[in-house]
Amino acid sequence: MRTADSTIGIYVHVPFCVRRCPYCAFYSLEGVAPELLREYPELLLRELELRKNTWQGQRVGSIFFGGGTPSLLNPLDVKRLMQAFRAEFQVDSAAEITLEANPGTVDEQRLADLCAAGINRLSLGVQALNDQRLIFLGRLHNREQALEALRFAKTAGFLKVSVDLMVGTPLETTDTWDREFAILLEYQPDGISFYNLTLEEGTRLARRAQSGEKVFLPHDEAVDLLLHFADRMKAAGYRHYEVSNWALPGAESRHNKHYWNRGHYLGLGPSAHSFSGKRREWNLPTLKLYSKALKEGMLPPNQSENLGIEETRSEWVYLNLRQDEGLNLVHFKKKFGSWPQYWKAMLESISAQGLGSFNGEIFSPNDSGLLLADEIAARLLG
Repeated sequence: MRTADSTIGIYVHVPFCVRRCPYCAFYSLEGVAPELLREYPELLLRELELRKNTWQGQRVGSIFFGGGTPSLLNPLDVKRLMQAFRAEFQVDSAAEITLEANPGTVDEQRLADLCAAGINRLSLGVQALNDQRLIFLGRLHNREQALEALRFAKTAGFLKVSVDLMVGTPLETTDTWDREFAILLEYQPDGISFYNLTLEEGTRLARRAQSGEKVFLPHDEAVDLLLHFADRMKAAGYRHYEVSNWALPGAESRHNKHYWNRGHYLGLGPSAHSFSGKRREWNLPTLKLYSKALKEGMLPPNQSENLGIEETRSEWVYLNLRQDEGLNLVHFKKKFGSWPQYWKAMLESISAQGLGSFNGEIFSPNDSGLLLADEIAARLLG
């Protein structure tokens, strides 16, 4: 039975960016002052001190520095944070330690220093290998800087290097992507994530769309591109293990799979979430209030929700359908009791529509099915 492992994950949110990307809805601050960057690790350590009694002694299987732009942190501060985690928790010797990096903020020395600080998996926000599209996406780096960061990352000593790509701008065709793929695959990244460009309320991209600018491909064209990528990725030996994520065998992100299997995790930093199985808690997305509370010796302001059986059941279905291993009705029954009788007929119908395979017990979505995972879950949950 597929379940979360017995370890916890730790997520560290770093809410700083040199320039905020027009499509990004994550909490971040643009053009941040150096003194804030220097002070921030101290705030994280204070929050850890206040939260450790709840989580202390737990085994940790993964740590993820996300953002924002975590690669703006001083590697010495990353090392200090890692030392604190190891002092308070049982961090597995084989734990996956990931840091997201913007190619425009790293050089050969910084990547080597981050690796020496304990980072063993680098997630590079490449987004595109086309200068025109990088400008459209508001990225700091150009194509050559992205390739240079890939070269440096492959020689710095990281155990895994993954790449994020953004799909769905109006400048894309299968021909342009085929050329970029040919270059990218020369570097053999361990993982590649394809994120479909979406309009998030309050972003600059959403405002541009409201003014009449064409900011993304029509849905059908974006789906065709993603299915084209799927063929290319499989031919190159990658496994489509989650809606947006591909990896070489054995190189799947342990931290992300922990989320999707409803593993427990501790979140540090403004806007960071924590999950204990039945309760989800998140810090408010405001550095000002986060800093004020911690300097006064209090936990930062937060909100929380307790998950009942229906919420847990729905979440379990949604998250399983987002993974290639799919929805196992036998596992569902062990966890929640019997499933609705109409599910089997519905899953047979969904399979007949070419969205996956169903053997009477397990529905395994294919590439098309993964792209429609949320819609399939909504149909089952009615």
